[in-house]
Amino acid sequence: MASILLRNRLFFGADAPCTWADLLEQGQAWAGDPTGYADRRVVFVVPDMRHACMAVAYGMAHSLDWGVIEAARLSEAVEERFAENGVHLIEAGSGAVLGRTPLPAQVQPGRVTVLTSGTTGLLKLIAHTHASLNTFDRVTDLPANSWFLPYQIGSYAWYQMVALGMFVADQDLIPGDFSDLAESFKTALSRGLVTAISSTPTFWRHALMSLDEALLASADMRSISMGGEIVDQPILDRLAGLYPSARIKHIYASSEAGAAIVVSDGKAGFDAALLADTDSRTIAIKVEDDRLYIRSPYGNTGDQGGWIDTGDLVETRAGRVYFCGRAGNTMINVGGQKAFPPDIEGHLMAHPEVVWAQVTARRAPMVGNLPVASVVLRTPMDEADAEQMLITHCEGTLAEYAVPRLWDFPKQIPMRASLKS
Repeated sequence: MASILLRNRLFFGADAPCTWADLLEQGQAWAGDPTGYADRRVVFVVPDMRHACMAVAYGMAHSLDWGVIEAARLSEAVEERFAENGVHLIEAGSGAVLGRTPLPAQVQPGRVTVLTSGTTGLLKLIAHTHASLNTFDRVTDLPANSWFLPYQIGSYAWYQMVALGMFVADQDLIPGDFSDLAESFKTALSRGLVTAISSTPTFWRHALMSLDEALLASADMRSISMGGEIVDQPILDRLAGLYPSARIKHIYASSEAGAAIVVSDGKAGFDAALLADTDSRTIAIKVEDDRLYIRSPYGNTGDQGGWIDTGDLVETRAGRVYFCGRAGNTMINVGGQKAFPPDIEGHLMAHPEVVWAQVTARRAPMVGNLPVASVVLRTPMDEADAEQMLITHCEGTLAEYAVPRLWDFPKQIPMRASLKS
């Protein structure tokens, strides 16, 4: 395992900055002798970001079989999921064992238990290692930055950013307060701390709608990374206008495949040339039956050839590969015609008055399904006028069957714990 860079700093709220060395010392104080966990697969239950980072420093420094989860996510069903996977839930600070006695499990020193968001069902436990999380060993020219960390404790994206702070020199972290993410981002911006951020498009749309644009523009933003959702051209263009000096990239990554595709040319999708070489690249990409497959040393599953079926649909247009959503639950069949919600959403969000859009299917007689649009507007307006404005915007560009037939105009952008909408 790479050595932890104990001098990199972390900023928690208005507190004075601390270092990973401080957090490791604090973790030692509440967790005690690591030999007490050597024969168990453990997940530390933490109340907040500070304790979560203490647990990470402790688990990595002692190469335990470990993970973290915030206490607010526990329920009987979640505790049952851990128990059936042989995980001991350890309360941070007290050392108390929570939940029921777990089933026997083989201990794997250095294994890290990564948690899915659980937004489409009960959370899953994805096994990683220090090496598969530390994808930054490939980075040789990353300038000093202070990264705002908005992700949910224990998720793959959260571990990725924590690994950046632990293993790459001069990469400070500003963990967000998940109880009020917008306010903690505002506080960090007001203190002039943020120079970089990794987040989702939904996070940015929420920030653009919730925070003063002058405050956002005041940040000395040097690096912006986006992932977790389809990154469309309107959000790329919006951020490029707000931060003309920043390096803006979008990253395709998943808990199973790891970080696989990095795009920094300012365009949605990725260059189809990446599909040409599946043998010599460290990370290889292929498309079969419009589905994306990844082969990567940072993945943790795969077939006999190492290929992981991502479950994502893609389409190649003019030498560019675009994401069309998840297989099985995104394409809308309108009387035998295929309408893809991401394409419709991207077109809607290209309108200057649209901050966010989501398109779903609704059953309809004769044609089977119709596209239904939920849209958050930049400024309030009469809903009938808004509907007509957007229908006119769609006509002549989208196919007739892809134009939404039913409209809803919520006042706020819905954002789940995963920072996705």
